[in-house]
Amino acid sequence: MSNESPTKMQLSELYENGKHRRYSLLFSINGGAFAIAKLLTGESGHAGVVLGALSLKELSAGMALMTIVMVIDIYAFGEKMRKNLPDAFGPVGKAVLLLLGSLITLGWIIVGFGKAA
Repeated sequence: MSNESPTKMQLSELYENGKHRRYSLLFSINGGAFAIAKLLTGESGHAGVVLGALSLKELSAGMALMTIVMVIDIYAFGEKMRKNLPDAFGPVGKAVLLLLGSLITLGWIIVGFGKAA
């Protein structure tokens, strides 16, 4: 094991890879859950396939919470990386993350608790 500190290029690569993995996970989880939500709602006028005792409201509440937890994780990762890489996770990155997280969470709230649900 080496005592050498990572270079700025290595830190930048680590940051980009970590960010990419976390955002991919956020979108993959939500995309899969939105597909399940579509199965639960079915077509207009027809009940969807129910998976176990899971209701659309329960799925939506769980996914809204999961999205919030994922946003907190991505934010904490960005802040941690910023300590060693000052150009990482600036105001624009924070705004993008918070807006994406808010929009996805709002989407889940509308899916589960909107008038059509």
